[in-house]
Amino acid sequence: MLERRRAELYAVATAILRDRDAAMDAVQETFVVALTHLDGIRDPEAVGRWLQIVLRNCCLIQIRRRRNEILSDELEARASESEPEQIIDEHALRNWIWTALDVLAEEERTALVLRHFTRCRTYEAIAATTGVPVGTVRSRLNRARRRLVEALIADTGPQRDQADLERSRRREWESFYGELHATPEPRTYRDLFFGDVTVRHGNTSWRGIDAWSAEEREAIEVGVRARLSGLAASRDLTVLEIDFQNPRWAADHCPPSTTFVHHLRGGRSARVEIHYHA
Repeated sequence: MLERRRAELYAVATAILRDRDAAMDAVQETFVVALTHLDGIRDPEAVGRWLQIVLRNCCLIQIRRRRNEILSDELEARASESEPEQIIDEHALRNWIWTALDVLAEEERTALVLRHFTRCRTYEAIAATTGVPVGTVRSRLNRARRRLVEALIADTGPQRDQADLERSRRREWESFYGELHATPEPRTYRDLFFGDVTVRHGNTSWRGIDAWSAEEREAIEVGVRARLSGLAASRDLTVLEIDFQNPRWAADHCPPSTTFVHHLRGGRSARVEIHYHA
């Protein structure tokens, strides 16, 4: 039923968003919403109109994201007005989606998480971060979306508590940066990084804790401080949104915001990819 309406929904989304990639995202988000609520529709003839409404809401959300119109106090007010049942449903939906993400291949999961859960959401930014062409990003996202929908339909295995996972990871990284500002030495990295960790930004890379800690130590000694402003986490992936605060005498030392993509092995970072936002 959804596939029969894909072309029609895509045409509407393209007309609203004027962007083919964004329109494709909106259609996929509509499908995910539909999968969670179709059993509540009693009139089959109303499905088409209902999908149109869901699609338009998904498009509006994308437009708001672009314009940064959703403010934190608005979200808090909205959360405080929610009914307990709605909050429980939203948490369950979040756990369901994030658990399903674990079935994807690593490169597909990374592309999907960056696209939908971080500041690094444009195809160009994802390509720059992961070191692949934009066309490869498109194909990875297409595969990831198909496989995610299949995993959501299958709905196999226990679901983890996504909020608990993100709280735990946030505590770890906030503690790390607090210690790093005081002690920018290789030993500070050993609990969260492998000794031979690879860190890459564009064509520049660092191999091992010693090399990467020396790079960060130089900035810290200048007076730069890092603040964790956002985090997304799956079983073997942690994406950190970092805001840098430069001292007045080195105002341009670091860009204001950065995305760090940590690929984990056994809970520690084995590979890190960095994207500096303009």
